[in-house]
Amino acid sequence: MKYNDNNILLKEWHERYNKQNEPIKKELDRLHDDLVQGKNHNFQLLKIKRSYNNMQGEDMYVVALFRSKSKSVDELSFKLDYSELLLAPLMVDRFYWTKGLFYNVSHIDNLGTPPSYGFFKIARVKPFWNEFDEPLEQRPEYLSSGAQTSVGVGYKVNKELIINKKLLEFDD
Repeated sequence: MKYNDNNILLKEWHERYNKQNEPIKKELDRLHDDLVQGKNHNFQLLKIKRSYNNMQGEDMYVVALFRSKSKSVDELSFKLDYSELLLAPLMVDRFYWTKGLFYNVSHIDNLGTPPSYGFFKIARVKPFWNEFDEPLEQRPEYLSSGAQTSVGVGYKVNKELIINKKLLEFDD
């Protein structure tokens, strides 16, 4: 058995990739080739944060990236709607803010009831974990792979933009 045989996140991505039409597959392949070759300079991100002292150490944050968009941070009209998540919540470190990839545009005190989320750990008896390194008894609604590199988050966002070009359009 190969290591990737138990990687449910990879299997789910392959299933999603195989459902795409050929032009989208070609763009996704180009994006992947760019990543492998180190051409990863076009990734831009926005965020909402929750701070934790968690399994990856201090100064790690669980972030949720939403589909909502704005032409200007001065005219941001964000409505918290978890059905509009772009990706499963991700775990990132302070690097995103210190390098200018993320910046705070507003503060939300009431996060409502977030959907269940967790992180996948391959080669563990219990594969699903929360950000405090505690096992989860069942698969959460949203699942990601845990701590992300700066390139990894941008890569995931760009895959979503390739699959759904409407994310780049504004209603006028």
